[in-house]
This record gives sequence, C-alpha cells and structure tokens, in this order.
Amino acid sequence: MVDFVRKRLQIFVSLTFTDLIPERQAAVEAILTAGHIPAGMELFTSGDESQMEVIKQWIDESDVYLLILGGRYGSIEPTTGKSYIQLEYEYAVEKNKPLFACVIKDSAIELRVKSHGRGVIEQHEPKKLEAFRELVLGKTARFCEDAKDIKIAIGETLSHFARRDELVGWVRPTAQPNMPVLADEIVRLSKENAALRNRLESQQPAALIEGRTFEEVKAVVQERKLLKTLLDVARGGHGISVTLNRNALEELESLKLISGSGGAYRVSFAGLFYLNRYREEKLTKNRPYTSSSEEHTG
Repeated sequence: MVDFVRKRLQIFVSLTFTDLIPERQAAVEAILTAGHIPAGMELFTSGDESQMEVIKQWIDESDVYLLILGGRYGSIEPTTGKSYIQLEYEYAVEKNKPLFACVIKDSAIELRVKSHGRGVIEQHEPKKLEAFRELVLGKTARFCEDAKDIKIAIGETLSHFARRDELVGWVRPTAQPNMPVLADEIVRLSKENAALRNRLESQQPAALIEGRTFEEVKAVVQERKLLKTLLDVARGGHGISVTLNRNALEELESLKLISGSGGAYRVSFAGLFYLNRYREEKLTKNRPYTSSSEEHTG
C-alpha cells in the first residue's frame, strides 16, 4: 500500500461507550482510513494510577482530541461531580490541544429512544449534559445524525489537521533525515561559507586615503621620512605652531595628512586614519607604537 501520509496523527477519541458503539466504530474506521492512529481510554487499563491521570497522559501524548457527544453524560468522577468525558474535554481545552466534536442531533437521539428505549439518554444528570453540550457547541463542532456523518466529518477535519506543521505526529524512521550525512553536509557548507567569506573580503577594494591606498601613502612617508613630523604634529593636540622641517610639513600637507593655516597645523582626518592603520599594523607584528628612530621611516 502506498503511504500517502507524511505523518500519522494520534487521535484521542472521547465518548460514552455503551450507547455509542456504532459511532465509536465509525470514528475508528475513519481515523484509520485517513492514515492516522485512534486512541481511547476504553482500550487501556489504569494500572496503579488514577483513571484521570492516565487519561491526561494519553491526551498529552495525542495530537488531536475528538469528542463524540450523544444523549448520555457518562460516568461521574467522584471528586469533581463531572463526567469523565467533560473532564477530558476541559483538559484538552486547557492544554490548547487541537480538538473538534461530533454532536449527535436531537432528532437522531429521539429515533434511538424509539428503537432502543430510554437507556440511550441521560436519566440522572440531564442539566449537566445540557450545559456541557452548550459548552461544546461554542467551540469547533459539527452536528451528525449517524455513523456515515461521523466518518465524513472526521475525514474532512483530519485532512486539515494533517497539514498543520506544529502537529508532530508519528513519522516512520525511514522518513527521518540521515543525521550523519546531514552533519557532514553542515560541516561542508560551513567550510564553503568561510572560504567564500574570505574570498569576498580579499576582493573588497582597499580603503583609500585621499585617493591613495594605505600602502601607497606609507611608501611615500617612508621614502621621504615624514613619520616623525606627522607624529610631532599629532602630539601637538588641537593645533600646533611648529618650527619643524618646512619641506616635511609641506609634503604632509600635499598628502592631506595634515592641515593648517598661519603656521598652525593639525592632523587631518586622513592623517588620523593613516596613523590608526599604522598602529594596527605595528600591533599585529607585536612591535610597540613609539616615536623611536625605528618608526621614523614611516
């Protein structure tokens, strides 16, 4: 059989059992036909835990909660005075569990009374059943007359639930990704990404200092021994009136590493950029940034 279902949802089926045997069978068949997994408390024993705790565990582990509500309220839980199906429903709502309900029409219930007697309707807690029915109809619910209607309602509803990505369901191991291969692919892509990033960075145009690269400016500063003069201007603070080498000052000004007027000079933005790059280069080579004669070559 071809598996058209990517994931199989677990559906918790809640209903009163003895009066809804055909409906329960129809629900199970509809769930299985849709490729999903039915679960209901009549299929399990409570073990050492309380019945309600077991119910909650199964609801937690299911993907969808389905209620089929007929003419009976069901067995009463002693502590709360509510029926188990109402407690199940309220717990599913509290946990924000995706849910829907198939509610048997009054006309269909009346026909059952004529065929099977009053045992198919609630004899002891009719008001509680009526209040619960109103609660259910206030949320996602569809009226049904018979097993055929239930099958149609379940089939249509589950087709919508199966497309919801947040519902995990059960997935075959063969449908899971090959984790070792996936891990190798992630490593390969990471290396490729790093290589591409390095290549991109190496192809970025170099930052320019007034139209020249740092290496071009550095070559001029070294050749003409301009660094000491540039450092002296930089140490002068906001501005400096200097009696320095006039030729060096003019050359630094022509390189636009300093600016000034009336004999007062300051390091320009381009000059600051040059000095910062020069400092970074020296630090990278583990050489101290000083004004020693070694540095005065630029």
